[in-house]
Amino acid sequence: MQNFKKNLGFNLALIAIATLFIVGCAMAFLAYQGSTKSALDLARVRKDQAALLNGHSFVPGAASVSLDDKNVEAAADDVKELEVHLSSLRAAIAGNPDLVIKGKASANSAELSALLRESVDGWRKLAADQGIKLLPNDPTAFGFHRYIHNQGTSPKRDFQKVDQQRLVIDFIVRQLAESRPVGSPLLIESVDREPIETFVLIPEGKPGAGSYAPDADGSKNEIDEFLPSRTFDRSGLVDSLSFRVRFVAYTPTLRTFVNKIRNSGRPVAITTIDVGLVSKEFEKLLATSVAPSALPGAAASVAAAPSVLGGFFGAEEPVVVNGSKPATSLVDQRVLVVPRKLSSFVVQIDYLSIPEEKPAASAEGEPKK
Repeated sequence: MQNFKKNLGFNLALIAIATLFIVGCAMAFLAYQGSTKSALDLARVRKDQAALLNGHSFVPGAASVSLDDKNVEAAADDVKELEVHLSSLRAAIAGNPDLVIKGKASANSAELSALLRESVDGWRKLAADQGIKLLPNDPTAFGFHRYIHNQGTSPKRDFQKVDQQRLVIDFIVRQLAESRPVGSPLLIESVDREPIETFVLIPEGKPGAGSYAPDADGSKNEIDEFLPSRTFDRSGLVDSLSFRVRFVAYTPTLRTFVNKIRNSGRPVAITTIDVGLVSKEFEKLLATSVAPSALPGAAASVAAAPSVLGGFFGAEEPVVVNGSKPATSLVDQRVLVVPRKLSSFVVQIDYLSIPEEKPAASAEGEPKK
């Protein structure tokens, strides 16, 4: 220890040199490891490049595909063709621009509340003028029960979307009214919609964070709101607003209604059609309004009843008595085998639209507009 103190400077210099030597060896080792990793990475990249240039067989037994100029040009052409096809699909889904239904962009809460009440009154008047039945005790509010039956309430957000729903419902109601054959009964139970203005914001950390999704308890107490189990909505590709029409009528009314919706030229799609039996209450309600029309020739068929077997395989020959002429001439007589029955129909309709493309994020350093 005394010798160390006597040659303190020399010993400290030796310690410093030894420390520097150890640090230099460690750095040299790390550099060697880095160069080895770089060499391995370079070899892997060269191997991948050689595989691309030499070709790769994607299907066993098929010719290999290489990354040459011809294939690169073909791939670029494929990308352009896919982009054109995507544009055509977007145009087909969006439909005729002149027939697109858009809500009022400048609508506010008070104005929208007045429009909803005016529209519901107009639809009820339309039904009354055309002899279309609504439920006597609680007529449908056409999807806006929460606002029509609660004075002073109105949508709090998504005004343009709710107004768009109002316009789509107007289109649906008028198509249904025009689908009824003359003298045929029609009862509109309800027109239901998605309560999009009640959707809740998805919190961070969950799929779809930052977007709005249906609240499971948001519409359980409303009679004319629903959450569709089937829809054409595809996030980022297709937006849809779902509507459900419940009515009682004969099958020709349903058939005409579906055809009018499909052939309207608007971006709408029939999602589901459910058919059920009609309750006695609804049958009695419709029986007091319009009597079902008889089939042509039904009265003649009853008056001239065929024999047990004579008319089964063909037209029945008239009976000739004492050489006299037949009492009745042969006419086209139709026998009503199965009487027409009213049915309860539930039709879900989706109104489709293309999501607006979001502008690409600005490059770093560029000022945001």
